[in-house]
Amino acid sequence: MSCPRVSHGASALRPGPLAWCASRVAATFPRMENATSFGEQADAYATGRPAYPANLFQWIAEQTPCRDLVWDVGTGSGQAALSLVTHFAHVHATDIDKNQLSRAPRHPHIAFSVAPAQASGLAPNSVDAITVATALHWFDHGLFWDEIRRVARRDALFCAWTYHRAETDAEVQRCLIDPIVETVAPYRSDGNRLSWRGYSPEDLNMPFEVIRSPSFTCDLIWTPMQIAGFLKTWSSYRRARMAGHDRRLAEIERAALAELGDECRVYKLPLNMLAARVN
Repeated sequence: MSCPRVSHGASALRPGPLAWCASRVAATFPRMENATSFGEQADAYATGRPAYPANLFQWIAEQTPCRDLVWDVGTGSGQAALSLVTHFAHVHATDIDKNQLSRAPRHPHIAFSVAPAQASGLAPNSVDAITVATALHWFDHGLFWDEIRRVARRDALFCAWTYHRAETDAEVQRCLIDPIVETVAPYRSDGNRLSWRGYSPEDLNMPFEVIRSPSFTCDLIWTPMQIAGFLKTWSSYRRARMAGHDRRLAEIERAALAELGDECRVYKLPLNMLAARVN
C-alpha cells in the first residue's frame, strides 16, 4: 500500500510550549480538570505505572499499514509513546500537564506537546493512528471525536485501553488491595468509574466502526512495595488523602508490608480495549 507523504514541519507536528500552564488548559476545558491531579504526583506516576505489553504495540502497528505518524493522546510521562516510536516514524504525544511531560524520556522522533485532547495542533488528514493509554475517561468525548475526524486519515486506527481489575494472590488482595479500594472508593470521580467499568462505545458515544482486538495483559512480578506504589498513582487515592485519610492509608500500607514481606508476587493487570476504524 502506498502511503501519502506528509510534511512534518510546523503544520503537522507543531509542539506546544511546555511552559503553557496546565491550569489554564483545565480552566478552558473543565472536564479535564481531574486529569491535572496526576501532575502533582508526576514522579510517583512515572515510576509507579508499568510499561504496557510489547505485543499490544505490535498489534497496533499491524492494524496500521501506513506508519508515518501516530498521535498518542494523554501521554502522561510517555510510557506508550516510547513503545510506539519503535513502530512508527513519528509520534506526536500530547498531555495537558507539563509536569507529567517533563518526566517523559526525550526521543528525536517523539514531539511532546502540552495540549488538550480536543486541540492537538496537528494538521488535518495527517494521522495514521490515534492511541490513548489509560486516559480516555478524562476527555470531553464529543469534542475529542471531532478532533479525531479532523486529523485522521481515512481508515486510521483508533485504539484506547485502560487497566482492568488486578489479578494477584489472595494474601495481597486481602491485606493491601481490598482495604485501600474500600478507603478510596468514595473519592472516585465519574472518570474513575468509567475506567473501572471498562470502555464501551455506548458509554463514550463513539461514532466510529468498532473492530475486535485481542486480549492484552501487563504481566508483572512485583514486590508488595511496588504494588503499593502503583495504587498510590490512582487519582482517587490522592483525593482520599486530601480528604483526611492519609493516616489510614499509611497504616494499611505499613501493616500489609509487614505481613507480606518483600517476596515478589505475580500481579496481572488485564487491559480493557476499545479499537475502531475512523472512516
